[in-house]
Amino acid sequence: MKFNALFIFLLCFGLVSGQKSQQFIFKFNVKKWNQEFTKQQKLTRDGVSSINLFDVDGKPVLFKVSERSISEVAVPDLKILKGKSADNQKIISLTILAKSMSGAYLENGLQYFIEPVKGSCNKYKVYIKPNLNEKGEVGQINDHLK
Repeated sequence: MKFNALFIFLLCFGLVSGQKSQQFIFKFNVKKWNQEFTKQQKLTRDGVSSINLFDVDGKPVLFKVSERSISEVAVPDLKILKGKSADNQKIISLTILAKSMSGAYLENGLQYFIEPVKGSCNKYKVYIKPNLNEKGEVGQINDHLK
């Protein structure tokens, strides 16, 4: 009897602890990074800078990014960054404003999103959007010609 209870407990504990985390919250000071980015851009010729972020497991990831333009006229306090990780496994796109950032990166066909945590200053979360409706239909249900 005790063996069965212990077995069931270990099985349940293994299932709960074996699930992959879906998000990670980290601190990032955008204002400070913007200042460092401006200094780094003046020193480099190729325009490539680095940014340290995290994956959903909390492991640090170094991204090599460069600024891209979205219009002919520069928009103040707006930076669009695109790049890839140092190990060339992830592709990233970030939008950085004066006081916040958001973006996404792609790794092995999975898309990870980065956005500010609501109600917090300098805290961001990286997460995987859950599949809410995998069997969803596109268009009208009776979408055919009569």
